Amino acid sequence: MLNRHRSRPPTRRLALAFVVPLLVGVWLGCSPKPVDEDAALMKAGLDALQTRHDPETAIADFRKVLEHTPDHYGATFQLAAALEAAGRRDEARPLWEKMVAMAESHQDIETAATARAHLAGEGSAGDGATMQAGLAALYKRHDPAEAIVQFRKVLESNPTHYGATFQLASALDAAGKPAEARPLWEKVLQMAEASKDIETADKARARLHSIP
Repeated sequence: MLNRHRSRPPTRRLALAFVVPLLVGVWLGCSPKPVDEDAALMKAGLDALQTRHDPETAIADFRKVLEHTPDHYGATFQLAAALEAAGRRDEARPLWEKMVAMAESHQDIETAATARAHLAGEGSAGDGATMQAGLAALYKRHDPAEAIVQFRKVLESNPTHYGATFQLASALDAAGKPAEARPLWEKVLQMAEASKDIETADKARARLHSIP
């Protein structure tokens, strides 16, 4: 193989990482990135967007994932969401359009519907403001009851809103209402697996295992 004489010692992970570039076009001259790097960037981006309310940093992280994995399902969705949260809707639009096509190809009806709703501008501005109010209540003021009210408002207008589903489950947990949180964690798990959002799927599974 061509890689046998590279100066860096081969490892199982690197061997796997080279398979896809060889199949889809090593002629592009792109340096393959380990899957672990995508996961780390996704985690950092989600933390910036959902926990620290810093969409610009999240945008940079999700763009890095897409630079070397252009069809990354979760990064495409989250970059569109981060751009929208930053008020950059014109930049978000082509990503939502791509998300519709990707979701339909995976028969992911809920995500396709969410992307179409964003493209149609259905409550996107109001949802963004309500999400921010809920996040501030939950993480800054430690007021899960108020956060629950805000996230439920988002889900009333957009039942498949990914972030609101996750955050409402978290707020219900924080309010000591695990029985109400359980069906939401189940929905989060389903949505995360469909969007290949490994970190969020793992969180949802862990929480479901811990609920009596």
